[in-house]
Amino acid sequence: MPALEARLDTPRADRYLAQLTSHLAHGPGGLKILSTSEDELVVDLGPATWSIRATPDQLILRVQADDAAVLEQQGARVAHRIEQIAHRDDLRVDWRAA
Repeated sequence: MPALEARLDTPRADRYLAQLTSHLAHGPGGLKILSTSEDELVVDLGPATWSIRATPDQLILRVQADDAAVLEQQGARVAHRIEQIAHRDDLRVDWRAA
């Protein structure tokens, strides 16, 4: 399955993961949490799956979809959301093929 991955250097990865977990628990836009743990969150985006993992110094994002066009679209959606949340730290999502 095609996938994109981004690694964002930040000492506050755990904070971002907690913030996303709290926000996404309400199911905005029809999103559904598939699983959650202390260091990872997996979200059903509908046509794609998004995982967010926190390490002590990185926030690791991964988006997977069966279709390349859907992958690009959902990757842009995820990047926009992360960059909104992390605007104070000026984090930018730079996707790479996984």
